Amino acid sequence: MAEDKIFEILKDNREISSLPQVLAEVVRVADDDASTASDIADIIMKDPALTARMLRISNSAYYGQGREVTTINQAVVTLGIRAVKAMALSSGIYGLFEISQPVVDRLRFWRHSLEVAIACREIAQACSYRPSEEAFIAGLMHDIGILVLESNFSDQFSRVWKLVESGESLVKLEEAAWGTNHSRVAKFLLTQWKLPSLLGDAISKHHEEFEVHEEIPANRLARIVALGNLISKFKVCQGPPLTTENLNRINHLSDSLGIGSTVLAEIQEKTLGMLIKESQFLEIKIGSVPDLLESANRLIYKQYLMVESTLKENRQMQSQLARDQMKKAALDSLKTITATLSHYINNASATILGRAQLVELALQKGRVKDDKGMAEQSMGTIVRAVETISLVLEELKKLSSFDITHYHDETSILDIEDNLKKQIEALEQTRTKELSESH
Repeated sequence: MAEDKIFEILKDNREISSLPQVLAEVVRVADDDASTASDIADIIMKDPALTARMLRISNSAYYGQGREVTTINQAVVTLGIRAVKAMALSSGIYGLFEISQPVVDRLRFWRHSLEVAIACREIAQACSYRPSEEAFIAGLMHDIGILVLESNFSDQFSRVWKLVESGESLVKLEEAAWGTNHSRVAKFLLTQWKLPSLLGDAISKHHEEFEVHEEIPANRLARIVALGNLISKFKVCQGPPLTTENLNRINHLSDSLGIGSTVLAEIQEKTLGMLIKESQFLEIKIGSVPDLLESANRLIYKQYLMVESTLKENRQMQSQLARDQMKKAALDSLKTITATLSHYINNASATILGRAQLVELALQKGRVKDDKGMAEQSMGTIVRAVETISLVLEELKKLSSFDITHYHDETSILDIEDNLKKQIEALEQTRTKELSESH
């Protein structure tokens, strides 16, 4: 199915095609630079549940300012307009995709989404991206397209999700099934909700590869979301621990954002504690604290085993490389020795051949007496032997210029032997013919 057809179907779903009115107004006013705390407070007070939540959050130990906050106007001032927008969206969107029999485990989904949101906010602060609340919203919504596909294509999605849980690529399966993926679906949804295009663009790219030297300011938020997603401990579905490829992506993204490994490790270390606290005052269910700690410990242990296995493989590769280098050095030395010895043997053979030919010439002209023909026969044998040595030396010279890998090819060795035999036979035939002609 083509992507535009999918978007047409989604546009007709009025339950998700627009934000609830209060949330839409909160977003609109929060994005207006001329708005005041009173303006946004007036909108929040239209929703009693949102009003109560904002008061609880602003009075929590996490945001508490040392005095009790009793009005929404004070809450907005305490939290800040952008933080209010992020929290209103967090609470409002959480309840939009609740269905009776979900395929996607909602605890795992929101646990992952909130963890990525917190990580994105911390990464944004570390690399001086402003406003950091924007990164929080992008992180929270980065996988919302999964729930959109689930709620609109339940049967097909169920089949796809089973394959995902077995370890196959979600993005590849989505592309095959719908001609799009959850990242682009999320962008479409945010466009429908009239959220800033920068959010949708960033979310739509969080699975993409970024060029190492690419310096585009518009992609900073996308890189933040991609990095926050990669360092997340809790995934939406079961899967293997981080691969070497993903670890390389993490290093590349953190380097491109100017975040050192120490800072990134600190962000990862404190994310779990922040996840537990923020889920409580945002009233987003992500599981009990013991369950979270047990799951985190299990994931850390899996990651440890993966790192240990990788280190073992690296040691084996280094050992093999060292052996290969020693073999190469030995073969290089053998090539040098072969070339040197060939030079001396060739000179000696040339001298012997030259003398033998002089004796043969003397015999032919009668300058040397050989009544029984023994001298002539001996000279012929010497000449043939020296010529054979010369043929072997030529092959040795060729070997000394071969690539190292050629020595491991048994076929090549057999070819050399066959070639020598043929040349020696041809030499014998030529010699026999010359002797018969001379008599």
